[in-house]
Amino acid sequence: MKENKFNGWIFLDKPVGISSNKALQKVRKIFHYCKAGYVGTLDPLASGFLPIALGKSTKTIKYLSDINKEYVFEVTWGTRTSTGDLEGEITKINKTYPSPEQIRSTVKSFIGDYNQAPHKFSSKKVNGMKAYELARKKINVDLKKEKKKIIDLKIINQVSNSKTLFYVKCSAGTYIRSLAEDMAKTLNTFGVISSLRRVGFGNLDKKLISLDYLLSLVHIECLLSILKPVEKVFNEFNQIHLDMNEVALILNGRPIEMSKINDFCGQLTLAKFKDKLVAVGYLKNGNFYPKNLLNNFFV
Repeated sequence: MKENKFNGWIFLDKPVGISSNKALQKVRKIFHYCKAGYVGTLDPLASGFLPIALGKSTKTIKYLSDINKEYVFEVTWGTRTSTGDLEGEITKINKTYPSPEQIRSTVKSFIGDYNQAPHKFSSKKVNGMKAYELARKKINVDLKKEKKKIIDLKIINQVSNSKTLFYVKCSAGTYIRSLAEDMAKTLNTFGVISSLRRVGFGNLDKKLISLDYLLSLVHIECLLSILKPVEKVFNEFNQIHLDMNEVALILNGRPIEMSKINDFCGQLTLAKFKDKLVAVGYLKNGNFYPKNLLNNFFV
């Protein structure tokens, strides 16, 4: 089986206990070590939605990096750890637990634009290194606040006096551990993430595939059947259909005149020839500008 037979996306339900990269390598092994990459790192103690691209679909990863995410997370009040979750050492304890009324009031105040500092144990890059790598070496870095957006935040369940389960929909790059700590600070206590699951990734299909199920597949036909084609993953974006002359222009890296659909200026666009996806690009000033060639039939 050639590597280029595996092209598409898998929406993996990453289990707790392994890193996103470890999950990726397990998937690569299943798919004969083909080229692969993921978008949206999940910590080892987090589970849920991890989109993984295989083959030439890896060229489209960057187009999913800035979409909204959804999480269900549990906060344990009264405790602070070095990592913001249960993996780290307990650094402070405060037996002050907020009331449900106080929590509801705080939740409302966080909806909207929100200036957040990345957690020191996050995967935020600092001078080419991940913040958590520096934190483990006891190197202090100044992680500046960045504007994020909390689109929705609500209480799912008051599990106990010291634990609350939340749902959040937020902009890309929002750190849920930092959100929990910031909410706790507003409530004059401490807070730590005791469970975290990503349940949504933009408008992508929420039907996930477990790693155990993937490991059970042995036939190539079964592996191919579960791959989501790029055009299905990006089905909400604009699509244009090419003739052979336009395909030739794209292969030479030249733009194509598309004056009839100038209303879509600036939008991410999929260019297709018959039933084949040829390229991803943008429409601007009545022209289609290809950015990435995708289909093996043409490249």
